[in-house]
Amino acid sequence: MMILTSFVITLLLMPKFIRLLQKKQIGQYVREEGPASHLSKQGTPTMGGLVFILVPTLLSIAFAWYNSFRYDLFWILYMVLSFSIIGFLDDYRKKSKKSSYGLKAREDLFLQIIFSIPFIWHIYVARTITAPIWIFFPFALFLILAITNSVNLTDGMDGLLSGITLLILFFYIAVSIIGIKNPVNPYLLLFFGSILAFLFFNFYPARVFMGNVGSFCIGGLLAYLALSTGTEWFVPVLGGILVAEAMSDIIQVSYFKYTRKKTGTGKRIFKMAPIHHHFELSGIPEPTLVVRFWIFQLVLTVISLLLYYKYPLR
Repeated sequence: MMILTSFVITLLLMPKFIRLLQKKQIGQYVREEGPASHLSKQGTPTMGGLVFILVPTLLSIAFAWYNSFRYDLFWILYMVLSFSIIGFLDDYRKKSKKSSYGLKAREDLFLQIIFSIPFIWHIYVARTITAPIWIFFPFALFLILAITNSVNLTDGMDGLLSGITLLILFFYIAVSIIGIKNPVNPYLLLFFGSILAFLFFNFYPARVFMGNVGSFCIGGLLAYLALSTGTEWFVPVLGGILVAEAMSDIIQVSYFKYTRKKTGTGKRIFKMAPIHHHFELSGIPEPTLVVRFWIFQLVLTVISLLLYYKYPLR
């Protein structure tokens, strides 16, 4: 019922929000160094993620108001909204500068670290972590930053991140039913329904993009889920596509800098990074590529569920 409620509300709100974005001329700025096929997306309404942030947030608060308040709702909203703020600031700067570049990397990273500190301390206390804080803190911080920025890198094709997010959320909904004795977090169900409705408008050819406000929101949510449920060790499998996207970008940049230093001319391993652009430039149509990524994510989700079923958390 919660999934259906947020789905219907988001489905009804999104067309009106798209028209508002068009009226305010809040459109996508496409980087010139990106794939040439993406230049046609210039001006497509962006920051659509605001809808799938606000709908689950308001509905979950209303649910908590009329039912018993769950303490974990505060922290899930904290991670979602704080990281959404970072994405919003990035999108706002792009709009004000009329450029595809928003916050500087150091500004982005600084805000992520600042917002992560209270949550990491909460997890350390709430889960009664036995490892020393000086070991757990850098590990948890690295995980949050890795997940958030990997998610942001993955948001590069119509519907790609939306579909992958749905499958990862399905894992956590199933995990709540299988092994964790608490009821499924209502916010998780509401967010699932809202993202599903957003995908209706975000699939190729996208009528709206989620913007960094949306991708950072998803990154904050997935980081919360991994650490709060103790499933951080499943991230390399469940988030295999996210890992591949991030690693391809790291490898590409590192190799380019290394070869430029050694030979004076930078060389590339991939046609373009992240890796979805490599396949896109190899001639695979964008919709086909997105569906194939979804299929891979489905396989990774099933494998993660089987692993969880075999080695459930105690």
